[in-house]
Amino acid sequence: MTEDLLLAWRDKTFILGYVFKHYLPALILIVFVSFFLEIKIIKFIGKQYNPKLISLFKEVGIFIVVSFFVILGRRGGFNFSGMPLNLIDAYKIQKSPANIQLILNGIFTQYYFLKGTNDTKGVINSGYPAEQALKNAKSFLLSENEIFPDEKYPIMRRLKNSGKRQNYNVVVVLLESWTPKYIDSFNGNKCYNVTPVFDKIANGGIKFVNAYSAGPRSQFGLIASLVGMQIVPGTVHYYGFDIMSAFTKIGAAFRNIGYHTLYAQSYERKSIMMCSVAENMLGFDRSYGKENFPQLMNYKYDNTYDYEMCDFISKKAGESHDQGKSFFICAFTGTTHIPFIQTAAQFEKYPPNSEENKYLNNLYYADYSIGHFIEQAKKDGYFDDTIFIFMADHIAGNFASAANTKQRFKIPMVIYAPKIFKPQVVEYTVSQADLIPTLYHLMDIAEPFSAIGVNALDKDANHFALICDGMNIVFINKKGDYISNNRIMVVESSADKDSSEYSSLNETLLSLDKSITELIKTNRWYDSGKVA
Repeated sequence: MTEDLLLAWRDKTFILGYVFKHYLPALILIVFVSFFLEIKIIKFIGKQYNPKLISLFKEVGIFIVVSFFVILGRRGGFNFSGMPLNLIDAYKIQKSPANIQLILNGIFTQYYFLKGTNDTKGVINSGYPAEQALKNAKSFLLSENEIFPDEKYPIMRRLKNSGKRQNYNVVVVLLESWTPKYIDSFNGNKCYNVTPVFDKIANGGIKFVNAYSAGPRSQFGLIASLVGMQIVPGTVHYYGFDIMSAFTKIGAAFRNIGYHTLYAQSYERKSIMMCSVAENMLGFDRSYGKENFPQLMNYKYDNTYDYEMCDFISKKAGESHDQGKSFFICAFTGTTHIPFIQTAAQFEKYPPNSEENKYLNNLYYADYSIGHFIEQAKKDGYFDDTIFIFMADHIAGNFASAANTKQRFKIPMVIYAPKIFKPQVVEYTVSQADLIPTLYHLMDIAEPFSAIGVNALDKDANHFALICDGMNIVFINKKGDYISNNRIMVVESSADKDSSEYSSLNETLLSLDKSITELIKTNRWYDSGKVA
């Protein structure tokens, strides 16, 4: 919960308002019970403790004994010559990543996280040579139709040959907590019947069955997809867009080629500050949040409005189409985020008596909202010339069980444009960080870009996914082989430890990780001066 606590503090106004509005009786009960228990505890301690009975000698003795055990505990036992307990010590009892997370208690990890957040001293350095890492990363990332235009910015690329641009409209929809397990076109086994629209989209589009998120939270997905930057420990903060280096501005890139650009989210505008980020950091013309959308449905409770957002952006897209202007829209859904507040009776596909059923009902509503968007696109005449990209920010990890590390980060991803692309199933690995390179290649954008990803439609590229899993970094190669490393040791791998595959996976992971940290730290990720 380390980054969650910091995120909660930053969004305290929103959270307190939400609690007072939806959980006021529970809050009052908690306050009164806590106050009652505190009074009882104080009275009990008052009866048992009498400072007059404790002599100065005993006070000093207790202080010495307690200090001894504090030092002993910090050193991890009778170890006065070595270093104090650190994050790496949890890995000495290597049973599983989940077991390691349980060993790391809250106060301990909070201390190291804050220490790393403030001055990065708490962040482990892999020790991999930076020069070699950058050389490996450049070789790994470069595709056939790309060049590196400036050696000062080692991973910044641009297209080698620029042809005639097809001014297709582009709509990117980030799907909050959409999980392959509950999407029939992706799960292969169960039929939940809550995503009929998306299943039709997936089967009629380019379906990526091995797509991965950049981490377990929305911030990881947003930064990876809209910036192309992978969060790793010690670089970008886990709880926001605190990016100190120059980076690719996807909104500005489309605006520079004459597109109308807008960002919309079904959350309130202030939620994770994305509306401000979209306009002020990413270069979108306009941004819109929940309070900007007229309510169109009668809901049981106040909620995030996926349907209203979809209706709103479809009208904005229609306006651009009527003006003869191409558009780039990025939308972020929200109804499928916890606490899964129920929408309307017509979307109660399952009895709302469990978290899973509530999620399924909200997923059914979100799917219906997307269907409304697609129908409006056809009605308003811009469907045939529009590329729709659907991609989850992460899975619903609070109850959706996952068999292994890979499954915890596998997300649905589809490119849908039936008048432009034939349906196909792509089995190689792709990631959220592939979005920017894919868009630059699709739209033939001449200006440079930087991203820890490749063109998802280039079957010959070195496809991969890089994932931040707590203090571990996970690398998945094109074939699906993976390795997890905490910058000191390998925690988990699908490859045999003595194989060349194991060494190759580990070296690529360490090279990409070191390249990210080095380039962000020295502000050599991207040359913003290259963009007008």
